[in-house]
Amino acid sequence: MTQSLLRKIADLLEQGHRCALVTITHTVGSTPRQAGAKMAVTDSGEVIGTVGGGCVEADLCALAQTALDKREHITKTIDLSVRSSDEIDMLCGGKVTVMVEPLEATPHLVIFGGGHISLALTRLCVPLGFQVTVTDDRGAFASRERFPGVEVLACPFEEQVERLTLTPSTFAVIVTRGHEADEVVLRQLLDKPLRFLGLIGSRSKWSRIREHLLADGFTEEQLERVVCPIGLEIWAETPEEIAVAITAQLIQIKNAESPKARRHRARRGETS
Repeated sequence: MTQSLLRKIADLLEQGHRCALVTITHTVGSTPRQAGAKMAVTDSGEVIGTVGGGCVEADLCALAQTALDKREHITKTIDLSVRSSDEIDMLCGGKVTVMVEPLEATPHLVIFGGGHISLALTRLCVPLGFQVTVTDDRGAFASRERFPGVEVLACPFEEQVERLTLTPSTFAVIVTRGHEADEVVLRQLLDKPLRFLGLIGSRSKWSRIREHLLADGFTEEQLERVVCPIGLEIWAETPEEIAVAITAQLIQIKNAESPKARRHRARRGETS
């Protein structure tokens, strides 16, 4: 059962979903399941496996959602003796201690365009734990020789998005060699489930592209997702400096709901 559960969790994470793993770590007295029993609760509320059933399990599902929301590990002891026999699968008088671990996929960064900024960005983001994919419509700019150890895709920009696996944990950065290709890629990404969608360029460039997209039927809600100019404002000039600014913004988005970020906002009286 544990192997099957772990395989299902791996599949969920590969698809970009989040889940919480609930494990019984200690029991006292009579309990429905013993130490080592596990279940997973997905970000959509689906339950995989069981640690006892009934209202106790319902409480643990709620605890799992809390762990996902806070992105924090939670350990809790539940006294089953306060439950009635119709609340659990069997009348139990013991206690269970559970550990709840939030799990999420390795962040996937897709860089559209294989130029100088992409090279610098890849060198920064791979050591930070991002799974990186680089695309270009030129084979020489999306090659394993140019980007060793990184997934590459060389084909026309019009075909790239449909050939990629994009999930809610995907960060998309558009840095092609020209405005036209940037817009071609952006049009394909606006309805995709992404964690982040960034476009390189000035505010005037974004204003022009935005007008094109609105005229073609894209909605304000879709366009609000686009970050342009991309990168934190550090007045970057060189490809390497621009890559630093973009990487800092990706880290900021990735860690926005971490316990540390929440505490920082709380100290400053800010909301998420």
